[in-house]
Amino acid sequence: MLRTITTFVCLLPALALGQSTAPLTGRSQVVNDGPGDQTDPHVSGPLVAYTHQSSISSSEIRYHDLLTGVDLSIPSEGGYDALADVSDGRVVFTRTTDVSRVFRFDVGTSGTAQELAPRTGADRRTATLGGQTVAWQELGYTAESLPPEIFAYRLDSLALTRLSEDTLMDRTPAVSADGKSVVWAKCATNIDGCDIWAAREVEGGYEVSQLTGPEGEESLPDTNGQVVVYVTRSVVNGVAESDIAWQAVGGGEVHRLALPGMDTNPNVSGPLIAFERREASSAPNFDVVLYDLRTQTYYRLTETLESESLSDISMDAEGLVRVVWSVRQNGNLNIYAYVFRLPSECKPTPIKDAAAVCASPGARTLLGTLVAKRSTGEPEIVSTEVEGRGTGALCVDNGFEAAPATAGWVWLGAGLQVGPDELQQDARSLARKVPLQGRRALSAEVEGAPGSAFRVRLYGELTCDIGQQGLAEDAETRHGQFVPAGQDSALGKVAFTRYFVPGGYEGKRVQEPGSEDSGEGKDGGPKAVPDELSPHGGCSAAGGPVALLGVWMLASLLLRGAASRARSAASRR
Repeated sequence: MLRTITTFVCLLPALALGQSTAPLTGRSQVVNDGPGDQTDPHVSGPLVAYTHQSSISSSEIRYHDLLTGVDLSIPSEGGYDALADVSDGRVVFTRTTDVSRVFRFDVGTSGTAQELAPRTGADRRTATLGGQTVAWQELGYTAESLPPEIFAYRLDSLALTRLSEDTLMDRTPAVSADGKSVVWAKCATNIDGCDIWAAREVEGGYEVSQLTGPEGEESLPDTNGQVVVYVTRSVVNGVAESDIAWQAVGGGEVHRLALPGMDTNPNVSGPLIAFERREASSAPNFDVVLYDLRTQTYYRLTETLESESLSDISMDAEGLVRVVWSVRQNGNLNIYAYVFRLPSECKPTPIKDAAAVCASPGARTLLGTLVAKRSTGEPEIVSTEVEGRGTGALCVDNGFEAAPATAGWVWLGAGLQVGPDELQQDARSLARKVPLQGRRALSAEVEGAPGSAFRVRLYGELTCDIGQQGLAEDAETRHGQFVPAGQDSALGKVAFTRYFVPGGYEGKRVQEPGSEDSGEGKDGGPKAVPDELSPHGGCSAAGGPVALLGVWMLASLLLRGAASRARSAASRR
């Protein structure tokens, strides 16, 4: 699913040419690789809750302590239990008998699971938990509201609030860790017309708002209380694309991580987004990757021939991060975890010598990169957006993986930084300090024989110390398997290579300077790239707990049929 990039600069060059630094070190752990299927894991601190299915009509919720390795089940009491979530030692899940209800279980107690807000005939599912708030999808709340609606329930006050009230389909709710924000997808049908909505806790109730509009299709949201992440889908050159996007929970500017290929099922904790990614040019399998919102850094966590899916992430106050996922092996679904410490905060480091930075950037943040390559026909300008403050180091590598260009231009915003008097065939590298003034377009044009090219890199003042930090010596590190990044483990290769992704924006073509409608000459710089890049998207029918929904619905029908037959037999007696 590769985008056409002859006239666009996507983020693929940034990844292919990205700056790799000292890898992180963590622990891989087996959560459950026993008989049957283990799937849909969710994590909060050291506690993992997941669904264990031994047959099509038998399913239970289990919870696993990453610190001790203890793995226990929640008694199903004859129901079909699935779709669990966990937060601060509490587990919520859907139990299906003749109807579907939401239950709560407190880990560490000897009691049984308790139904939340019991109501005769209630049909509830996909419960999610954060703080004191549980949100779920409910069908047929009234005769007039057959389409599913979203409800929020407070464990402390027992207050039940209906967050949606219309004839559209509301689904896939998620709750922030503090319980103060609920997000979900609202769709016109089962497959399209999907947008993201949010409800924020205010005095006396919730403030409900729509975050995305009719220009796209969005699905599978999650929130950390500050931002909402979700899947956005579109068709590019006749090929379906699926990317990760985010914006503030109260609305505002949309950011989109436009990576070639297919991305789905984002989950966010602290500044980290975990999601599943299928590369555009690789085998048709998904791997788990991470994206750091603070540093615009992309980590690839797994690299196997199998598809890792239904991932989740939890980061505690000390920066200890736990990622869990499910993967099919030898016919069964199994669950694994990876535990590591988040890199320290990046610190400003002034640039004194641009040439030294270009030659050896170390852990300095790469704000943007692009390759200008001459093709047949008229020369074209390529551009990508960058963002930074202070002073940057602009690096030009002429002849990068190609013949050197005979002339070229590089602009930062409207300012010409490198011209043809400097960028010539015998000039193989250029470096200079440039002012960074917020968000700007980094643009370039090449002249020369077809196939000639040069690369442009722009580094900022931030330096991120991400050396071999390892983990604290605690029970969790002793229980798991030590895996240096890039080595094989019991769960496959843990890649954890670090890349810098410039800004998370898709590159845009700009008008060629000097063309009839550009309004600018070459010395004046290219026509400005629009400040706001609109997202595009789609409505996903899979990913997250939705992938388990088909099995759950079939079990629901089987159990409902069995209950109906039992009632008929009782009436005959």
